[in-house]
Amino acid sequence: MTDAAQIRQRIILIVSVISGLVFEGCAQRKTEEHTLRLKPFSIVEKSAGTEISGLAKSLLHKEVYWAINDSGNPPAIVPLSGKGEIMSESGRHIIIPEARNIDWEALAIDRSGTMYICDTGNNYSQRKELQVYRIPEPPLDCETTAKPEVITVCYPDQSASATSPLFFDCEAAFVFNTRLYLLTKRLQDSSTTLYRLDSGKQNKTNTLTLLTNHPIGGYVTGADISPDQNMLAVLTYKTLWLFYDFQDDNFFEGSKRSIHLQNAGQIESVVFTSPDELLLVNETKNELFTIHLNRGDW
Repeated sequence: MTDAAQIRQRIILIVSVISGLVFEGCAQRKTEEHTLRLKPFSIVEKSAGTEISGLAKSLLHKEVYWAINDSGNPPAIVPLSGKGEIMSESGRHIIIPEARNIDWEALAIDRSGTMYICDTGNNYSQRKELQVYRIPEPPLDCETTAKPEVITVCYPDQSASATSPLFFDCEAAFVFNTRLYLLTKRLQDSSTTLYRLDSGKQNKTNTLTLLTNHPIGGYVTGADISPDQNMLAVLTYKTLWLFYDFQDDNFFEGSKRSIHLQNAGQIESVVFTSPDELLLVNETKNELFTIHLNRGDW
């Protein structure tokens, strides 16, 4: 065999190996698709609110989940049990002083117990500046929380003057490695854009960091990350998406699973109760659902 022929053979072999690795990688990234018919196991107390738009698991109180309500409701958080019972000593919500509920849509909590209440609802993308309220998790026997830090944020890709496309509504947030992440609900193309809050200064407008856009094929209404931070759950009106085996905050570049939800209604909140169980709430009926990931409920 001539030298030229040997070189050609080696090139073919290298290309074949690389192609096989690429094909194997693509196969590993294939979406697993499932369908699950949900059945509510309980209902959140009516006095907790009629439009629950966000949930977060307490780090301070065992088996307690914090909830917020949508616009038109008091600027307050509500501690709930896993069955939807109000857990505050007063039996009522806990007010956040000097806060306004323009359109509260997402709630998150970090590992230190700091809560992030996201006033980021923006149905028509007319709001150019949005607020995130940051407070320490309160005790259950108080009527008001500590005075919040108010973090004003804006999107780097939204024009401050021109009419914006319907890309800048946000109903989903979570904390990963001490940073707050937001996922938008893009009404015009049913994708979602991922942003990160890198600067949380008060008395100024903090520009979010744009990370990536993902064609999720639905309107994102909620998100949470597992306690071990190895799985991201993203909720749309009809589907629960699970993203895992990712590196750093490249959440959409690992493995993924979609679970089409039936008999669910308008579910807008999702929270991990453990690494392998999720709690969901229906905004219109306050129905509670669970999904057990290790049992393969679907």
